[in-house]
Order: sequence, then C-alpha cells, then structure tokens
Amino acid sequence: MATTDEWSLAYARQASADFNTFDLMQNLDVPDCHKLQFLQMACEKLVKAHRCVTGTPAEDLQSSHVGVAVHLPRVLRQQAVFLNFGGMRAREVLARAKALAREIELLAPSVRRGGQRPDNCEYPWEDSEGCLRSPLRWTFAPSQLIIAPSGPTILKLIRGAINRLIE
Repeated sequence: MATTDEWSLAYARQASADFNTFDLMQNLDVPDCHKLQFLQMACEKLVKAHRCVTGTPAEDLQSSHVGVAVHLPRVLRQQAVFLNFGGMRAREVLARAKALAREIELLAPSVRRGGQRPDNCEYPWEDSEGCLRSPLRWTFAPSQLIIAPSGPTILKLIRGAINRLIE
C-alpha cells in the first residue's frame, strides 16, 4: 500500500505535467476553456499533494474536488514564506491569489455553488434564462485574473509550490 508521501509525490508530478501543459498552451491558439482546465487540474492536484504531506489520508482525496478555494491560498502563502516574499506586495498578491483560487475551483463542472454558477470549462450548461452556453464562447474570470498585475507572480508561486513537492 502506498504511503501518503508516495501519493503526495504522484499528485505533485501530475500537477507539474498539468501546469506544464497549461503553460505551453499560453502561446497557442487554443480556447481559454482548455487552457484553464489544465490550470484547474494542476491546482487541484497541487492541493491534494500538499494535503497528503500534511497528513490527510490519500483515500479521503481521491474522489473529490478538495477545496482549491480554501487550500490553494494556504499553499501559496507557505510558498511565499519559503521564498521570503513579504511586505505589502506579498499581501496584495496573496489577496488576489485568494480570489483566483475561488474562481479556479468553480472551473470544475461539479462545483456549482448552489446552482448559482453553472459555468465551467468542460461542459455546456444552461444559464438562468434557459439559454445554452458553451465553454468555448465563455469568458472565465481566471483568464482576466492571471493577466492582472499579480497574475504572473501567482503563477510563479504555483509553479514553485509544485516544484518544492517534487524535489
């Protein structure tokens, strides 16, 4: 039976592959929904890897979207501390990371926030007026948040947190 450390490393490696794919897609003519799906998957697996390291049994994480909105900001805060990234700029970046984490979590089709947010990056959905919407033609909040002034720094923190778990 695999240990939680082995599960953590496996999740971290998969998070790295997902993040690399997200990163490679940035310069390709690929719909945002596809790019963001890889970011969502990378963040979810990063959170699962981190939770394994902190003692959560792997079987508790295998069939759930583990709360990226709650746990990703904690992981990024720890990465900022590790890098000695502090002060006003760090507080600003981490506050924006919290907003981005909430939006990243909503990209998963199973997270609908009580039916209030059916938009997701994988499947079509009906809006509140009964109009069919497609992820291919939808503008997702994370698309705007990752190009905002703190976006590149948040992405570097995500990459760094993944790398630390692999090393």
